[in-house]
Amino acid sequence: MTITRDNTTDGGNADERLPVLYGVVRFEPGDERRVRDTTITFDSPAAAELFATESGWHDYQVCPLFFFVDAATAPAAGRVLLGAALARSVRRAGGR
Repeated sequence: MTITRDNTTDGGNADERLPVLYGVVRFEPGDERRVRDTTITFDSPAAAELFATESGWHDYQVCPLFFFVDAATAPAAGRVLLGAALARSVRRAGGR
């Protein structure tokens, strides 16, 4: 599922990709910046930022997430939360 919008009226890119969700990546201490863990279930960058600061994370990066699939299917083992978040994001973007 890829959400796009037509952004040609203000000189922007046509069919600009919109993030479905936002995530926050936490890094291991040290100079190598290895990823320690990632949390991907936020509706906005501000929500991801708040999670990181409230969790006491010091070295992290908030990032937009894009999913390149034609159809979303229910994952094995009943992982419904991501599917619900994807559905909410599609509704917010007007179904595009």
